Amino acid sequence: MPGTGGSMVVRNAALAFSFGAVAAHWLPAAASLWACWMCAGVAIALAPRVRVLGAALVGLGWGAVHGLDALERRIDPVCAQATLTGRIAGLPSEEHGRGTIARRFVFVPETASCELRGPLRLMWLDGPSLRSDERWSLGVRLKSPRASANVHGFDAEAWFVRDRLAATGYVVHGRRLEPSQGEGGVHSLGGIRQALRDDLARLPLVHGGVLAALTLGDKGAIPRDKVDLYRRTGTMHLLVISGLHVGVVTALGFLAGRVLGLFTMLPPRAAGVVSALVMTCAYVVIAGGGLSLVRAFAMSLAGMVALLAGRSSAPSAVFAYALSAVLVIDPMAPLGSGFWLSFGAVAVLLGFFVPRPRQRSWLISAVVAQLAIATVFVPATTGITGLVHPLGIGVNLVAVPTVTLLLVPLALAGVALIATPVGPWLLTAADFVVGLLETVLAYADRVAPIYVASHDGWLAWIVVAAAVGLLPTSRLARALLVATATMILLLPRPALPWGEVDVTVLDVGQGTAVLVETASHTLVYDTGPVFPSGRDTGAGVVLPAVRGRGWPRIDLLVLSHGDVDHVGGATSVLAGMTVGGVVAGESVPGIEAQPCDAGLGWQWDGVAFSVLSPAAGHRFAGNNASCVVLIETGSHRVLLTGDIEAKVEQRLEVPTVDVLLVPHHGSATSSTPALVAATRPKFAIVAAGLGNHFGHPHPRVVARYRNGGSHIVSTGAAGAVRWRSTDPMSVTVQRCAESPYWRSASANPRSSAVRCEWRAMDH
Repeated sequence: MPGTGGSMVVRNAALAFSFGAVAAHWLPAAASLWACWMCAGVAIALAPRVRVLGAALVGLGWGAVHGLDALERRIDPVCAQATLTGRIAGLPSEEHGRGTIARRFVFVPETASCELRGPLRLMWLDGPSLRSDERWSLGVRLKSPRASANVHGFDAEAWFVRDRLAATGYVVHGRRLEPSQGEGGVHSLGGIRQALRDDLARLPLVHGGVLAALTLGDKGAIPRDKVDLYRRTGTMHLLVISGLHVGVVTALGFLAGRVLGLFTMLPPRAAGVVSALVMTCAYVVIAGGGLSLVRAFAMSLAGMVALLAGRSSAPSAVFAYALSAVLVIDPMAPLGSGFWLSFGAVAVLLGFFVPRPRQRSWLISAVVAQLAIATVFVPATTGITGLVHPLGIGVNLVAVPTVTLLLVPLALAGVALIATPVGPWLLTAADFVVGLLETVLAYADRVAPIYVASHDGWLAWIVVAAAVGLLPTSRLARALLVATATMILLLPRPALPWGEVDVTVLDVGQGTAVLVETASHTLVYDTGPVFPSGRDTGAGVVLPAVRGRGWPRIDLLVLSHGDVDHVGGATSVLAGMTVGGVVAGESVPGIEAQPCDAGLGWQWDGVAFSVLSPAAGHRFAGNNASCVVLIETGSHRVLLTGDIEAKVEQRLEVPTVDVLLVPHHGSATSSTPALVAATRPKFAIVAAGLGNHFGHPHPRVVARYRNGGSHIVSTGAAGAVRWRSTDPMSVTVQRCAESPYWRSASANPRSSAVRCEWRAMDH
């Protein structure tokens, strides 16, 4: 049929556009050539035979121009302090830290004392209560959106670019402004969402944070311990408003409209479609308009329009149109994991069920659908979270229908009727369901998750093999794919040879954390800082790094001394993973540790570890009490120095080393000429934050190492730095020319790390 051919062309063009828009975020040259891609795409699109290629090039240009726009919104360094007025966007969140309350919110500036080209993400320590859509005059300190760059863990910089932030920072002082005429209050969208959240908070609900997340999209309302529980059991997706939730609203709206049509003069089908779209649109708006919501609404809209027109649309076409529509509306969507999980789940279901139209009961179909999604998404989510739970599939078989068919309808109906006597009862019932669900998860959590190493992208190959294995190919092809994926999955974690060591200086900002690995042991040297909000790099950086390498435990935790930028994350590390032992240069409150005295030594897998300082019975405190550890293989050495200063350096007897963790972050009070001359490191690594107010590393210290023939590399500029004794003449850094555009040196003018690998000079 002619119409069918035309529909296929449009579908293929939509898929090609989507492919280009996604690829723009990973092709290094795409960003600088966006105008060429757009022009070439428009020209090719005029030729019918190559329209698909033209659509792909248009998509490439579309994604690239928005990626460039996100980078160009970043503030100039001169805008470090500013006075501005504007309004709060979205729902502010609260975090309770060490005796403080950190309020985080997105602020849209209207006027400012310096040029701001986008929204700001701000924190206000112990500030007043904040509400959505309020207008404020603020004095703030700002910095360009930047976060730690490590192999594993949450990529906050991608999130900043995804939201096109101009800056992050904190509030120094502020004053609430009266709303402009016709703005603010409960009549605005933000005001409505804020009022609903306040109403939820006033009810005696045990799990109000989960209900706020499911109905209002307020993920910040969920306590951290619950987030960890859902993450460990493989049910984190239940806390996010998904397409299934939108589908439930659409179905309920359609049924309500048909019932209304039966009692009025309206055509039942038309009434059902209109009612479904109105209710779905209202839900998407009230819930914050997240990516999964927009995607589900686009698919619901396509389906409802087709139903109203009396036509049946191919599921693949609906998928293609929804995908392209989301990328037209939000071309930065591929930088969020929700994009891949959301559309990936739909793609798996389409690829599995559409070619196999069978009559099954709803129960069997639900189980088969869950198993099909799990086949692909267990390795996919393992790549994101670094773990897989042995009971994850079984738990999801119970949890997904419970949440979709029982919890979500109760919660949504309760919020919609919250101003009536019925609403609180419905929300109480929903709260009870959450309690039952978390009881099941707590029992499942008694079984420890398996932490999986993500080396060399092999998880991605398993995902591809699993996805292709679901397609209607021959049994032999599927058997080969399953066998290949199984073999890769059962391969042992790539281990270091006996007698070799792998050292990674993690990027924790202004602080220190080092991961040391031998063939079968791990040592963590310091855990980075804790922040006033209560967040710390132990949970955010150190644990993801250890788990991402596939280690189930830490054999030894060394805390150099008691400064908060070295031990701030220790409590989270001890709580989040089994630790064989702790040694510390000085006592750390709340942590039981063995003294780290000179003469202490041990061997792991042919690698020798020895403590050089401080001496037993020393009277040092603070920096000079730092535990200094020398690591030796057969022919290579690494020296970890903590924050020792000149007084201790003069007493040390140290050999030449390949890698030196520069003392005290490169402070002028350390790295004496004698130490530099004695160690003569090939690589001097500075653990410091970019542009820190201490001025680390000091220019004289940098010059001293360079004059001695060392490469000096700072984590602030380079991100995480990794050295392996199997390749002792080089280190690899996380920020480099091959990094994603939002992380590379070109996107960070103050960074000097433009290469992925640094080769040592001849000594």
